[in-house]
Amino acid sequence: MTLAHVRGDTQAILRRLTIGDSLRSAAAECPDRVALILPAAGHPALRTWTYRELLCESETVAHALLGRFAPGDRVATWAGGSAEMVLLELGAALAGMILVTINPANRGGELQYLLAQSEARGLFLDRAYRGLDGAAVLAEVRSSLPHLQSLVYMDEWSTFSASARPVTLPQVAADAAAMIIFTSGTTGKPKGAVLTHEGMVNNAAFTAAKVGVAAGSVWLNVLPMYHIGGTGTLTLGVLAKLGTQVLLPEFNAEAMLDALQRYRVNATMAVPTMLLAMLESPQFPATDLAALQVIVSGGTVVPPEVVRRVKREFGCDVMVLMGQTEASGTMFITARDDDDARIARSVGVPLPLSEAKVISIVDGHTLAVGEVGEICVRNPYVMSGYFRMADKTREAIDADGWLHTTDLGLVGSDGYLQVTGRLKDMIIRGGENIYPREIEDVLAEHPTVSQAAVFGLPDERWGEQVAAAVVAKPGASIDIADLTTFLQARISRHKVPKRWHIVASFPLNASGKVQKFILRDQLAATGSSREQ
Repeated sequence: MTLAHVRGDTQAILRRLTIGDSLRSAAAECPDRVALILPAAGHPALRTWTYRELLCESETVAHALLGRFAPGDRVATWAGGSAEMVLLELGAALAGMILVTINPANRGGELQYLLAQSEARGLFLDRAYRGLDGAAVLAEVRSSLPHLQSLVYMDEWSTFSASARPVTLPQVAADAAAMIIFTSGTTGKPKGAVLTHEGMVNNAAFTAAKVGVAAGSVWLNVLPMYHIGGTGTLTLGVLAKLGTQVLLPEFNAEAMLDALQRYRVNATMAVPTMLLAMLESPQFPATDLAALQVIVSGGTVVPPEVVRRVKREFGCDVMVLMGQTEASGTMFITARDDDDARIARSVGVPLPLSEAKVISIVDGHTLAVGEVGEICVRNPYVMSGYFRMADKTREAIDADGWLHTTDLGLVGSDGYLQVTGRLKDMIIRGGENIYPREIEDVLAEHPTVSQAAVFGLPDERWGEQVAAAVVAKPGASIDIADLTTFLQARISRHKVPKRWHIVASFPLNASGKVQKFILRDQLAATGSSREQ
């Protein structure tokens, strides 16, 4: 192999299935097997669903949805993890509706934009989420959302479910849109990736097969249910393997350790931040992890030392994957039997029926093995496009069907992909993609800020941490605490910078663009930077 062009298994079979087909198949094959458990750890109101019960309740949700909306309508969620989120995902699929998932940490302006952009007709939301008054936030933006016709609060779920009236469920095509999951570009404006049923089902199924645990195994899901990892890779992957999903509504190291032991979990997925938090928990040494066979990590840079430490201290196999929302989840994954060195330095090989190449960022030609360029993938799982953004879609997917990931990497002589950086200035903090322009735009609204530049700094725990350099307006004084409070009211908390650098002016290149790499180096080196 001389060119940086690799393929996954070309003999695999693409199954023309919808999410509903996958659920019905599982319920027919093992109706009495436990499909879903929630809460995951030490809660008196433990709930479980067999596959028969999961199908029955999902059909009820589909009937209730069809009493309010029509097939093809967009229905949004703005809520934390819950069993109802799983039921809504499956019910919407059965009803032929498109589920739009919104991060529950999003604030008013963010929420308004996403609901307007997706033209969502319905919204399922938490009345309160981590102290945020959802009803009050929605009230502020509701008048600007003419498409939004129906609200359901999650604490009124039983009333919603009881509204169901038996109707004939629609025939849903395998290539129909199933979900819109928002991602962002360097402009900071989120883009809704339209993912198809068969793309999501097959991506999750092939990923679960690569993980290599037996059918019927127990999986722990701690990934957010607004994220492709939680809704797609894990929820649908467990379904494909006829397994049991233990759903932890939100991550907590002690709760996750308790769930791993209590439910004899065989496989889970977690970003490095989660793994480190568990390893550092006082509860870790006393936790029985004998049933745990494999942990899959990814979502951000996975340091080699973390791979080695997890493998050693958890006593299980470790795998690494690289995914992207636009690709319906996984793009590359290592193998269970890969050696430590290979796992530590690479993100594996393409999924079955997928191919990848590394191209020159100058002229787009395919590079040679070992040369660094932009990673591109082509497979049946790639999104059909960005919703209502034809121009952005053409930028992301070329005429030959290649998805340009904007990640930089190389193909090694062994055919494994290594990621070296990102073509665009994106920050990945604890597995969450953060786009500087969005934060810079909000900072620019503050009365004391003249200029703002946001970038990532290496962080041992989070992979990267958000940092900001700011220039004060003439005669003004920068108050970091005030800036932090200002941002917390307008953007998600994980986007708020933790490191600050107050400077008199920004370094510029010949064309007048801010040289963020110089600011990054200054902040990394100086002892005068401030933390908040």
